Amino acid sequence: MLCLGLDTALGACSAALVAPDGVVARRWAAMSTGHAEALAPMVDDLMRGADITFPRLTRIAVTTGPGTFTGQRIGLAFARGLALALKIPCIGVTTLEAMAAAARAEMPGHPVLAAADARRGEVYAALYDAEGAVRAEPALLPVEAAARLAGPDVALAGTAAELLHPGTGAALTAIRQPDAAFVAALALDRPDLGPPHPLYLRAPDAKLPGPLKGGPSVPRPRR
Repeated sequence: MLCLGLDTALGACSAALVAPDGVVARRWAAMSTGHAEALAPMVDDLMRGADITFPRLTRIAVTTGPGTFTGQRIGLAFARGLALALKIPCIGVTTLEAMAAAARAEMPGHPVLAAADARRGEVYAALYDAEGAVRAEPALLPVEAAARLAGPDVALAGTAAELLHPGTGAALTAIRQPDAAFVAALALDRPDLGPPHPLYLRAPDAKLPGPLKGGPSVPRPRR
């Protein structure tokens, strides 16, 4: 089994090839924008560097969010299109569980609170036990409410880790962004539930434009 993992959902772009016995190859770059232009060349460089052809892939894994609306869609569209072309499963993994898995590798034996800064005094957060089981499902929470999930035995990961840390006694990990290597590792033994969809925990800010003031009225269709 060989899984290609992808992440473009937050502040990085990464791709990794992972087999049951470990990471075969990995690429990672921090970036706040430009994921659409970076992803395909990164994957091509990854595959060429590992001397692996696409038909050898048995599944593709991708982060579904929470994250930026554009970033989520870029990774999902690329992953789903490639999986469709190769006729292999595409598995979705949340950004929070990917960061939690990386945190458990850094600090074994600790529950992990993974949290991403959602701005406006809110965070996307989820709590996992030391084995990776969900204690608190991914949710959009005020900073104060998310901080109450932490404690002295908890390890903090994600872009909001420092935001939640004061007064909790929790341990700070070095994990701030998802890594496609952990995305792929988590997806290796997951069942194929069909094409993954984005995980949106907040409605988009964009609104449909209203009618122009003083413009011509649009006749309603007759019933």
